Amino acid sequence: MTSKSSQVICPSCGAENLPGTLFCVQCGTYLPSGGPLRTEPIPDQEDEQSARPPRKKEGDAQARAISLEVDVTNSGRKVLLSAEREILVGRLDAAHGIFPELDLTTDGGLEQGVSRRHARIYTRDGTCFVEDLDSTNGTFLNGERLTPYLPYAFQDGDELMFGTMHISVRIHSESERQGSAVAPSAPDEADEADEASEEEALS
Repeated sequence: MTSKSSQVICPSCGAENLPGTLFCVQCGTYLPSGGPLRTEPIPDQEDEQSARPPRKKEGDAQARAISLEVDVTNSGRKVLLSAEREILVGRLDAAHGIFPELDLTTDGGLEQGVSRRHARIYTRDGTCFVEDLDSTNGTFLNGERLTPYLPYAFQDGDELMFGTMHISVRIHSESERQGSAVAPSAPDEADEADEASEEEALS
């Protein structure tokens, strides 16, 4: 039987939790820190450059992206996400109702400077965009820092960085899926000749 002294007391609501519990069963507060974790600023990186929103070129429109394959470089985890809805990138905070579609908590998000509401990813007219939500440590596209609240288009194979967490993205589009479908094979000419000979013999 667990002694009362060994139980973890939630500093937010006072509820008693079993040892080893990460989140309070009553209010969802992250227990090891005694409250919701705050993202600490990471020292500025050398030669940091700000990215500029790219201009849309005619003829660059692609088929609507239907899914994104996300490779979290730091942890090696791969996630497949639907691009039909907006994707929130960040860290879980149940106490404040933050449930990111791309939750980087278990990938070392706090240590890598990922904010709870760090960025969002969405598609418009077949183009994928990433937008920083004024995060503490910034969002980067191919090494260039994004201006908060401005959408930046990215392409298949581009690298995103949230804080210091590296993410590579593969875009799977509807046209790609259709192109990978195997076309039915044409009838073999020799088979057609054999069938014609059989029909003549029977007539």
